Amino acid sequence: MDTLHPFLVAVDGSDDGWAALEWAAGAAAGAGAPLQVLHVVQDNTGLAGVLLGPGPEPSQDNPVTEEGLHRARAVAPDLEVSTRVLVGDPKHVLPGQTRNAALLVVGTRGLSGLRGWLAGSVSRAVAGHARCPVVVHKPAENPVGGTVLAGVDPLDVVPEVLSFALRAARQLSLPLRLVVGDTPAGERADGARELLEETLAGVRADHPALDVEAEYSARNETEWLVELSRTAELVIVGRELSGVLLTDPLGRAADALLDQAHCPVAVVPTRNL
Repeated sequence: MDTLHPFLVAVDGSDDGWAALEWAAGAAAGAGAPLQVLHVVQDNTGLAGVLLGPGPEPSQDNPVTEEGLHRARAVAPDLEVSTRVLVGDPKHVLPGQTRNAALLVVGTRGLSGLRGWLAGSVSRAVAGHARCPVVVHKPAENPVGGTVLAGVDPLDVVPEVLSFALRAARQLSLPLRLVVGDTPAGERADGARELLEETLAGVRADHPALDVEAEYSARNETEWLVELSRTAELVIVGRELSGVLLTDPLGRAADALLDQAHCPVAVVPTRNL
């Protein structure tokens, strides 16, 4: 959530897309960042498009982006909002827009038929290949007074995940809970807790106004995050980068949370997962 770069949100005219846009507008306003509303028009040229390349630029005069502009300004009247219409397969087009973005927000479902491109497979593909963090918007079961959750390994706290979680908690004005599942027993557990508590001490010194705590459990971390997400407003997980072809670019934890979490899910690309 870097205020020097824009927030992006993809819309397709569905209720799910509009809910994602309203969330993105509020988050962008809280971060002091501009918001760009993206709409992807399906490319139906088939083989001709592959052989001859893309056709002419689409018209930027589009009712979906116009509606998005009005809805974003209704959420945050002072928000700087722009729109862009793109052509192609959203699974490929949307990740290509993220190189200089702070955040991309997508929904989980779209409309049926051609306009319903923002389906689960699309949101997964975007979250797995974007160059910036992606929030897959799901309505929170507890939309007011929740927490921000981040799954962490106390022996190797990933800087990208922690940094994103801290910014998200500050900008959303919510408590942050670092969730540590699969906690080992014995001396290794004590050492892991000591390492994380040292990290937390540094965080509290740098951000004295932030309510941040660690929560430990011997339960499977992903299952516990899913349960805790019932009272959360955002759950954050790092994206595993295996470098192996034909593997799931999301990794097991992110994939499970996209399926089962009860609030929006942020997938953060990292260098060392």
